[in-house]
Amino acid sequence: MKVVFDEKGLSGIQNRWTYDEVYSRAMISSVDRDGDGKISAEEGNGLKTAILDEIARSNYFNYVQSGSAFLAAKSIRDFKASVKNGRLVLDFVVPFTAPVEADYSLLVIVVADPSNYVQVTADMENADVSAPGSIDVEYFSDSLEGLSLFKAFLPYVEGLYLRFKKK
Repeated sequence: MKVVFDEKGLSGIQNRWTYDEVYSRAMISSVDRDGDGKISAEEGNGLKTAILDEIARSNYFNYVQSGSAFLAAKSIRDFKASVKNGRLVLDFVVPFTAPVEADYSLLVIVVADPSNYVQVTADMENADVSAPGSIDVEYFSDSLEGLSLFKAFLPYVEGLYLRFKKK
């Protein structure tokens, strides 16, 4: 995942989901109308509906804690489906808004399914941040132990701890 900022502050979480071979085959075959093994824009819309629309009420499994609340995601943008090495890959951005201020703001970001209906393994060690030069951002990954808003998550789930302010 990549945390994305613009001049105003946090603007979203860029996700790249790569599925296992079995699920990939099933989903690709369900939408690949021309049988070419690739995903056209129209076929991708079918995947968006089948996979992501179903988890919209769960914030698309993207959770951003700001203070004592979770920020709400209303939609996704920049959706693209592709096939790489026989595996389905979904790229999309979940928009969030957290304005940049003169003092540091702290966010905890998690990409996971707390119901464990879908096993999501987020590589927090390789998470990245993209911010304009006018914003100072520091971040690290760590466990969620002791954070009460994340009690529903399995113990091995890690979060990205991030703080940012105007330079």
